[in-house]
Formats: sequence, structure tokens, C-alpha cells
Amino acid sequence: MGKALKIIGRFIIGNLYRVKEYNKPNLSDGSYILCPNHVSDADGPVMWTHNENIRILAKKECFQHKFMAVFLNMIDVVKVDRDSHNGAELLQAIDYFKDGKNKLFMLFPQGTISDLNKNKLSRIKSGAFFISAKTNVPIIPVFLEQPRPFRRTRVVYGRPMYMEGTVVDGKVDKKSLEKYRLQWQQEVFKLQDMAVKFENRPIRKLKLKPKHQNNNE
Repeated sequence: MGKALKIIGRFIIGNLYRVKEYNKPNLSDGSYILCPNHVSDADGPVMWTHNENIRILAKKECFQHKFMAVFLNMIDVVKVDRDSHNGAELLQAIDYFKDGKNKLFMLFPQGTISDLNKNKLSRIKSGAFFISAKTNVPIIPVFLEQPRPFRRTRVVYGRPMYMEGTVVDGKVDKKSLEKYRLQWQQEVFKLQDMAVKFENRPIRKLKLKPKHQNNNE
């Protein structure tokens, strides 16, 4: 059932948002953590339909609708309580990579929908970088243009990032993750510039709901 949903979803999402991927590496040769910028509710579906063996995080509010909850559980989405600080989602991600098989995990370092170009570093959360350090699974920065129906959506993949020098005596030094949070942000800016060059047209202006317009800190 999951494979059939993927095929149907890719056809619908891919055509609705006219998804065009650039610089996509071979993601079947290992495990990776995909980290796109977060610009709309369509980001998760776009990334899920265009990548195999991927597991994503979704806020618990997405599970409140009965039928949506059934669908999300069918595709193995991880429920996240953003008000909780017990790190349960981090442990789930770490366990996910333990068997050593080629897998993808996706989460948004910004935490919620916001304009990366206006984000301060404090908006970039450390969760993805902690998981990467703990598992030695590299992060793939991704620039995702805000999806709009029937308009081309550019998705540009970057090079793997490894959290070198962040584990001391078997423990992750969280302070040392700060430079990688900044590196991820800078890499996505570069990928955004590349998206412009690939099609010789500017990135479309973001349209954010009022509740997301000031999500910068």
C-alpha cells in the first residue's frame, strides 16, 4: 500500500507543483538526513513523494483529523509534540538508523514555516545536527522553492555535511553544533542562488500566512 501511495502521490504532487529537482545525489548508496528550508505545508509531501525510503517528522496537530492520521501512519510519519522538550523524536530518529540499512530521514532545521532569508541563527534548531552527530549520518542541505499550484517548483540538493569534531567521549558537544547550524543556513543560501542560475529567473516571492510571517527568532 505504501508503495502505491508513493506512486500516486508523486504523480499528483509532481504535476500539481511541477517539481524540478537539481543536483540530486544518489541517495540509495547510504543513509542521509535531508534538511530543506521550510516554506509551506506542501514541503513534506513534495519531499516524501520524490524520495524513496524516507521518514519525516510532522507536528502532532497534523494527526488531529482522523483520516489524515490514518494516512500519516500508513506512510510512517513521526508525530512530534513541539511543546514537549523530552527529545523523544530525536531518540526515534537515532533508533531509525541503527540497523545500518540505506535510509532517509527528513526534518526542517527551522522548526516551523518561516523565511530563511530573514531568520536569525537562533531560529535554526539543533535537532538535525544532533542526530547527525550521534549517528554519523550526514546531512544533505536542500533548497526548496515555495510550492505553488501549476508553477515550477525548484528543489536543489547540496553536498553531504558531516558533524566533525562534535562528539567527545561518546557525547555530543551541543555547543560545537552551532557552526554547523550556520553552515547549513549558508549552504541553503548558495543552493537558492544556484536555483536562480539553473533557470535564469528569480525565486518567487514568499507568501506566508500572518502566523508565520514573524517566525524569525
